[in-house]
Amino acid sequence: MALLNLYFYLALVVFGQQMSQGRFTQFQRKDDFHQPFKHPDKITGSTAGRRDYSGYKVLRVTPSDSNSYNFLESLTNQYDFWKRSNGLGDPADILVSVDERQLLISKLKDMGCDVTIMIDDVKSLIQNQMKGKRRKTRSSEFDYNNYHRLGEIIHWIKDFTADNRKLVAKKRILNTYHGRHVYQLRISSNLRNKTKPIFLMIGATHAREWISPATMMYVANFLVSSYDPERTDNLIDTMEFNIVPVLNQDGYRFSWKRDRMWRKTRNPNPGSKCKGTDANRNYDSHWGTGGSSASPCDQMYMGYAPNSTIEIRSLQNHILSIKERVKIFMDVHSYGQYLIYPYGYSLNSTEDEEDLRNATQAAADAIEAVHGELYIGVQGSRLYDVVSGTSADWGYDVAGIKYSLGIELRDYGYEGFLLSPSQIRPTSEEFYAGCKAMVKYLQDNNEL
Repeated sequence: MALLNLYFYLALVVFGQQMSQGRFTQFQRKDDFHQPFKHPDKITGSTAGRRDYSGYKVLRVTPSDSNSYNFLESLTNQYDFWKRSNGLGDPADILVSVDERQLLISKLKDMGCDVTIMIDDVKSLIQNQMKGKRRKTRSSEFDYNNYHRLGEIIHWIKDFTADNRKLVAKKRILNTYHGRHVYQLRISSNLRNKTKPIFLMIGATHAREWISPATMMYVANFLVSSYDPERTDNLIDTMEFNIVPVLNQDGYRFSWKRDRMWRKTRNPNPGSKCKGTDANRNYDSHWGTGGSSASPCDQMYMGYAPNSTIEIRSLQNHILSIKERVKIFMDVHSYGQYLIYPYGYSLNSTEDEEDLRNATQAAADAIEAVHGELYIGVQGSRLYDVVSGTSADWGYDVAGIKYSLGIELRDYGYEGFLLSPSQIRPTSEEFYAGCKAMVKYLQDNNEL
C-alpha cells in the first residue's frame, strides 16, 4: 500500500509539473478524445503468444494549418507514430487498430487534417517479411536478400569472421539486459594497425527497423568480397569499419518472437508494467530536454535517467575508449530517407554546420546516383522539432566525433518499417555509396 501511495504521489508531481509548463493542450482532455495508445505489454501480457495485427492499418495524415498540426502533435504519445510530421504539408504515419481507426479518422478530419491509407493490411506485410524456412547462416551460403532472426545473425557473425580472418575480427563490446553478447565486426586490410581511422556503424537501435541490420550485414560482406589488394581505392585500406549489426538484441528478438512492431529495449521499468526504453533517447547528452517521454509505456520513453539502459551505458563506454580514432559515427535507422546531423536537442547550429551539411549532401548525391532515390541531409531539430538524448548529439558533444550522424534508410513512406525483402539489396547498395562519398569528403578535406 505504501508503494502504491508513493506511485500516485509521483504521478501527481509529474502531472503538476507538466501543467505548470503548459504541456497539456485543449486536445488532450479525456472528454475530448479517447483512451491513450495501448502498450503492447498490456495487450499481450507476459505469457501471450505473438501479437496479432489483423485489421491494423497505417494512416498517412497531413496537417493543413497550425491547429491541425498542433492537434496531430498532441497525439504522439497516444498512438504509435511511425513517422512524425515536420510541419504543414508534411505527413505523419500512424499505426491504428480496427477498433480505434474510425474515431481517430473522424477527429483528424474535423481538425482539418487530410487522411489517407498508407498501408491497408499491416498483417500481410508482416507475413511477407517473416515468410520462409530457417535460413542458412554460413557466410558463403548466407542469404543477404532476406531478413534474419537474431540467432541466425549471431551465427553469421561468427562464421563471417572465421571465413575472413585476414580482413575481419569480432569483438564483444557489451551484454544486453538479458545477457546477450553484442558483437562488433572490425573490417580492415590491416587489422594490426591500431591507428587507422574508424568508421563506426550501429544497427538495430530500434528493434522493429529490420532493414538496419540487413543493410549492415550486406555492407560488411561487400567490403570484404570486393576487396582487391592490387587496387588502391579499397575503403578498408583507408578506414577500419567497425560494424555492430544489432545493438538492441533483446528488442530485436522480441520483434521476431512476440511483437513485430516492438521498438524499445526490453528492460523492466520500476513502478510500471510496461517494459523497455527508447535507446535513442537515453544517451547522456541533453537528456530529457524535449522530443522524448517520461512515461514508461510510451514508444519514446527516455528511461528513468541518462544511460539507464545497460546497452547505451556500455556502448558509450566503448566509443569513449576509441574516440580518438572514430572519424565517422553513424546510427542506422529507418525510415524516411534522411541523413541527420547535430543538433537534435536545439535549433542552434554546431560550429561544424557547413562541413556536416556538405558531407551529408555529398552522401545524398552519391545515393541518388545509384537507384535514383532522394535522401535529404538535415539538422535533427529542423526535421522533427527537438529530440534529446540521441546518439548523434552525444557523439558530437561528448565523444567529440565531428561527423556524428543518424541515417533513416528506405523507404519514404510506402511500406515503412515493413520494407519488403526485395528492397534490401538496393537499400544496401545506395547506403554503401553514401558511406563511400562521406569517406571521400573527409579525404578531400584532409580529415583522414
